[in-house]
Amino acid sequence: MLETRSHIVILGAGFGGLTAANMLRKGLSAEHHIVVIDKKDYFLMGVVNLWILGGNRRLEDSKVSLSNLKNKGIEFLQDDVIQIDFHKKIVRTKLSKQIEYDYLILGLGVDFAIEQINGFTENRGFNLYDATQVPKLREKILSIKGGNIAICITDIPYKCPPAPYEASLIIDDILTQSGIRDSINVDLYTPTQIALPVAGPKISQDVVNLLNRHNINFHPLHKLKRVINEKELEFGNGDMMDYDVLIGIPPHKIPMMVANSPGLLKEGENWINVDKFTLRTNYENVFAIGDVTEIKVNQYVAIPKAGIFAEAEAKVVSQQIIDEITNNNKSQNPRFDGKGYCFMEIGGKKAGYITADFYNEAGPITKLEPPSQELYEKKIDFERSRLAEWLL
Repeated sequence: MLETRSHIVILGAGFGGLTAANMLRKGLSAEHHIVVIDKKDYFLMGVVNLWILGGNRRLEDSKVSLSNLKNKGIEFLQDDVIQIDFHKKIVRTKLSKQIEYDYLILGLGVDFAIEQINGFTENRGFNLYDATQVPKLREKILSIKGGNIAICITDIPYKCPPAPYEASLIIDDILTQSGIRDSINVDLYTPTQIALPVAGPKISQDVVNLLNRHNINFHPLHKLKRVINEKELEFGNGDMMDYDVLIGIPPHKIPMMVANSPGLLKEGENWINVDKFTLRTNYENVFAIGDVTEIKVNQYVAIPKAGIFAEAEAKVVSQQIIDEITNNNKSQNPRFDGKGYCFMEIGGKKAGYITADFYNEAGPITKLEPPSQELYEKKIDFERSRLAEWLL
């Protein structure tokens, strides 16, 4: 029986979107149309920010053009999605295009909302998650001779949970190599009671112990309220702290397109709700993956906003779509298993390795492998291998 030509639209060219596009292209015949839509024309993996901070990479050398997708038989459209009409199965974009779909994958990621922190931008704070600001942040750190560097996790959840801690350790390494570490305090502030709630108390304490060994001051239960001026911070608990360099992990929010598409969010929800195994939304043939979703494991923990989980979810979604289009009667009914991992860089070209099983019946299990140079090399290969598979 001949397959009916299908139109598959993927919103977002991050971990999830690129994984899905490539897997679908490999699993479906050429007549099936796959299009990826993203407002950027390039892909830049988030881990690169830390390498730019550490001086091991340049921003201009790290962007990969999304136009490379066409070489793989995947259409790429640089555009901004405004709204989805789920009943007519149409995606509307800023350039006034209406794109029909048979299957839709939402891999939109998050938007940053640093403007929610009063005084942050006006007083020259640096957004760690904005790659364009990181080179200037590195220059600033190298230019100071003393004082206080404040790293503030402004809200939860946020992408790449270990990243602020990695940044603090890389900064410690920069200052040590420059011979000025003893003249500078490094303070890390978080609104949570423990360092990494998604990893649990054991790994959180391991992280704090690591910070202590590097003389990095850890301040739990400190939610940044406002930046008073270029020297002083005010926290929600009433504490006032001095700083000379301010680094923020910005509040995250759902992309505006989601709010403009009635029915995706229910009242009281901040992220898209999906089936925890299939990643299906309430709409026919519409899936959501990665950071734009919230998958609750229990009342305290949700699947972290991290690329490795978006990648795993994308594989599950893609296989479901392939099975449906090809009428695969031997399908194994692919399910997302809640497993993932991440590397935790500590400076000095070393990294640790965190593994997690969030769907474990007895409760989430996480493990931390001690830092080593070998694991740092694996982190570098992690980026290299994905770029080769997705875009090169």
